[in-house]
Order: sequence, then C-alpha cells, then structure tokens
Amino acid sequence: MDFYPIPTCDLEELVEAKKAFDIQGAELFSGNVRLDLSLNAVIGVRAFKTAQAAKIMLLPLRRSGIGSQPNHDVVLKRPYIDNHPTEPGPPFTRYTLKDKSNILYCEANVLYWAKSLLKMTYKFIDRTIDDNKVAPPFEIPRVRFVDAGLLLAYSDVSVATTEGASQAAKPTGTVSTVYLAEELIPTSDGDFVKYIHNSDAAPCGFLDRTEDEIAKFLAFTQHVQYVKTGSQEYISDYQGMFKSTC
Repeated sequence: MDFYPIPTCDLEELVEAKKAFDIQGAELFSGNVRLDLSLNAVIGVRAFKTAQAAKIMLLPLRRSGIGSQPNHDVVLKRPYIDNHPTEPGPPFTRYTLKDKSNILYCEANVLYWAKSLLKMTYKFIDRTIDDNKVAPPFEIPRVRFVDAGLLLAYSDVSVATTEGASQAAKPTGTVSTVYLAEELIPTSDGDFVKYIHNSDAAPCGFLDRTEDEIAKFLAFTQHVQYVKTGSQEYISDYQGMFKSTC
C-alpha cells in the first residue's frame, strides 16, 4: 500500500505554477491497510461514493495526520456507478481502475485547492489583525479540512522476467484499486453538521448558537475567497464537526 497525503499549499504558488495534485511529485508513505470488503463494513453511501472503515499502518509513522499512529482508523472512499432507479444500495457497480483513478484524482484536487483557499483566508484574517494591532472582540473559529490523501492498494501477480523466455516468473506489485483516504471523524463528541449547502451561500437554519456563529464565519470566508480570487472561486458545501481544540 502506498499513501500520498494531500498537502496544504499557498494559493499563489498553485496559481502561478498552474499546479495540480499529482502523486508523481507528492510525498510517499508505504505500509499496510486492513479493510473489510463485505457490505456490512460500508459505513456510508452518498450519491457517487461509498465509505468504508479501515486501519492503516505506515512505516515510518507520519508526524501528524493520517498514519501518525499505529493501526490508524481511517475512512476509505471510492466511487460507484449509480445505476439504481431509486435509493443507492448494494450491489455496487464499480468503475474500471482507470476511470476510478481519474475520478479520485479530481476529488483530491478539489480538496487540494480548497485547503489552499482556506489557508489564504486565514492569512488575510491574521494580516488584518496584525495591521490594526487590535484583537477582535470575539473569538475567530479555527477550522480545517480533514486530513486526506490518495491510497493505492496492490495485489501480487506473476510476470515473466523476460518476454518469451522460459525463466521462472517472479512476483511484482500491481495497483489493484485506488481510494480517497480521509481521517475518521468521531461522532461521539457531537453531531455532524451541515453549515452551508452546496447550492446556497446562506448558512443553514436550525443551528444552535455556536453552530450558527461558525456558519456565519464560514459565510465570511466565502466572501473573502470570492473577492480575493477576482470573483472566480469560493468554497461551498461546508459541513463537519467543530471542536474548540481545532
């Protein structure tokens, strides 16, 4: 198993280099993954992806994030072809390895650029506070995206050492599937909240006071991103969990 974490870069760097997330230039960590492929292990199904709980062991361990501890709990996501007339459900029809890889590369790049946009927003906030030399009369939420990366799983196959030769075959690793790996968000500490919908920039209703303040802050970040990128980009579909330690 190979794991390629999605880093948080400066937006200016990505724009100037017209840079996309690519495993060819990404940091590589190798290790093992334990995944139950049975339908009972599926912990979530959305319109285009399934999510399964798994454990990964990287050697050596990362300093932080996914794989920073032994047998780290993660969620592995992979797309499926929605050919069900009503509600999505098993059996899931999977894409070919090539198509699946293309879809997950797009997912990884969305997160790659979104993380840079959020970093740019906090740089703008911190710079504004420093310039005014006065702290705001309220606490600024410190949120982040889940740690994530592309995970390539391998299967052992045998290939001839020389084409057409009569030599004994030797085992080699071949990519069997690709996953988008994300850190597992524990729901025991609170509810998973939708703050801003994908199709509406207004904060969602029915939020408690703390959630509403976070939603308004996230709406503010959208305005910053929209203005700072020349009306080209902003992050939508904010959802997740907030902890005071974030």
